[in-house]
Amino acid sequence: MHTIKIAGLCLAVALTSNAAAADKPFTGKFFGNGRACYGGLYVRSRTIEWHSTYSACERGRYQVLEQDMNGTEPRIAYLLKQRSKHCRYEVIELYQYNDEVWSAKGYRSLEAFQKKDLPDWKNSALPERGVLLCGMHKTD
Repeated sequence: MHTIKIAGLCLAVALTSNAAAADKPFTGKFFGNGRACYGGLYVRSRTIEWHSTYSACERGRYQVLEQDMNGTEPRIAYLLKQRSKHCRYEVIELYQYNDEVWSAKGYRSLEAFQKKDLPDWKNSALPERGVLLCGMHKTD
């Protein structure tokens, strides 16, 4: 009888630990190099900030649009709730490319993010459909 209670208690603790880990927000510091990508991306539990060569997204609150951190390429997309004057992006998407490199994509609008896989959007030369793609190294 005691063995069943102890096993049940262990299972309850394990399930609670997994649920707590799933609820923990993704955070990290990322650094990019290159002409358009030089700078830092900072994801905190409630705010996000991205400074690159041609855009300055000051610290602001976000909403998670999509998230799959358990797949072969963990990914998460953020909708910036408030944007600074010199921030070019409404949506920032991060996905892990390999063990060392993450890709950060900046979308100028929520519509551009939602239509990113449509051929007319993916290959468009229109500025409002442009996407910044930066390889970044996660430092923490």
